Amino acid sequence: MAKAAKSSGRKERAEGKTPETPESAEASGGSREALIHAATLRFGEAGYAATSIRAIAADAGVNLSLISYYFGGKQGLYEACARDIVDRLSAIAGRAILPFGGEAAELPSPGMSLAVLERAISAMVDFLVRDEASQAVTRFIMRELGNPGLVVDILYEDVMQPVHTAACRLWAAATGGEPDSAAVKLAVFSLIGQVVYFRIARPVVMRRLGWQQMGTVEAEAVKTAVIANLRAAAHAVRQQNGMQENRMTTS
Repeated sequence: MAKAAKSSGRKERAEGKTPETPESAEASGGSREALIHAATLRFGEAGYAATSIRAIAADAGVNLSLISYYFGGKQGLYEACARDIVDRLSAIAGRAILPFGGEAAELPSPGMSLAVLERAISAMVDFLVRDEASQAVTRFIMRELGNPGLVVDILYEDVMQPVHTAACRLWAAATGGEPDSAAVKLAVFSLIGQVVYFRIARPVVMRRLGWQQMGTVEAEAVKTAVIANLRAAAHAVRQQNGMQENRMTTS
């Protein structure tokens, strides 16, 4: 093991690289973030079991020992990736709706509740559909959902459930439903699912529409379509629940 480490060190020095130690990592900063970024990509592509921590360290351009230093090992790094995704998703779509998640939180008018949901959907499209960085996040989540375990528990408890609960309260306020009803929960899942589909099937969408890129114009077109569906669904449910049209104002 010592011989291999020395050989690795000689190779890095020969290439003009200095292996980053815990001490130098603390001084330079960014190594922890680089490891999480590299690991999210690797875990999303190959899964936990098939991913090598050596490959992660190499991708991040840091010393292998930093994985133990920062995370205690492979499992700790794996969980750190999940918590990083929680933070990112909470900051994107959750920022607009999480304040309305608690039962004690005062909800806005029906029209304003719908407007808050529209802002959240718009933020989701900007990240999931347009931002290339979302591909690694989506792959990681989809792989974990296919084999639920501790990481899915982290994602569910820290971001999926809180965001979904807040969105259900807003949807119920906008349409006259009950936040905990199956109908409201399913309606919110279907709205989120539309945005997720545009991420997962992005190559198909772009090919079908003849788009060469997913830029600002294309992302705005996706937003327009999804928000139109949101408004149409809200209008239909409001009619079913007997809400008056003038209650949908944003005042």
